[in-house]
Amino acid sequence: PRASGGAAAGYAAPEWEALARCRVTAVASGEEVGLGDLVQAEAARTVVVFLTHWADLSSWELAQKIKDDASSKLEAGGVQLVLVGLGSAGSGEKFCELVGLPRDNVYACPDGDVYRDLGFAQGFAPEANMSPYLKLLPMLAGIGSPGTIQEVLRGYGGDRDAKQIFQGSPFDVLGTGYQRPFELATVRLFNMAGILPNWQQLVPEKTELITQQGGVLVMQGKNVLHVQRDRGILKYCDLEEVLDAAL
Repeated sequence: PRASGGAAAGYAAPEWEALARCRVTAVASGEEVGLGDLVQAEAARTVVVFLTHWADLSSWELAQKIKDDASSKLEAGGVQLVLVGLGSAGSGEKFCELVGLPRDNVYACPDGDVYRDLGFAQGFAPEANMSPYLKLLPMLAGIGSPGTIQEVLRGYGGDRDAKQIFQGSPFDVLGTGYQRPFELATVRLFNMAGILPNWQQLVPEKTELITQQGGVLVMQGKNVLHVQRDRGILKYCDLEEVLDAAL
């Protein structure tokens, strides 16, 4: 499997040490557990997905793709899936309810320390003493968030290399078998309609975490097989690459 972001495939890397130090809260039970303890024995593989915060479009979109496309394939392949999100367990429970995601393998990270330990992008000017909401503005323009503008435009313009999203819909007048213009933008509009009325219940108490980006680790015991680090807003992991590495 291909490793990215500086980790060599099959190498017991510092990423494991970051997991071993981290404590997270199970959304289903409220119990605090060690993130390293969730990684299975040497013979098995685990995909650890680090979502952004619970009120972020990236988290919603990625969680929906995992639920619809990836989780069943990982389960069939005997691969454990662990999802971690930024914020409280209560917010994570609301997120699961709104997205329709089972809570059993979802964990909350209220401080975000493990994200920084893993070298995940912190967004625009992370050390600047200014409101994180103001920092979002340049990120939406692609500053400190490379690829975001292109990804937004892809949502409106369509993508011949991506799968279609809606089956038997009015988008069929534009053809089938690919992501049609405005199809992904419609998904994002629906997600925003779910996020905005629930913003206060979803957003992390530490508001500086709203610019923090996530990533993915594919682990076999303490060995890192594959790493992806999100580049910016809406530039989350490539699930096909994750599946290739994990299965």
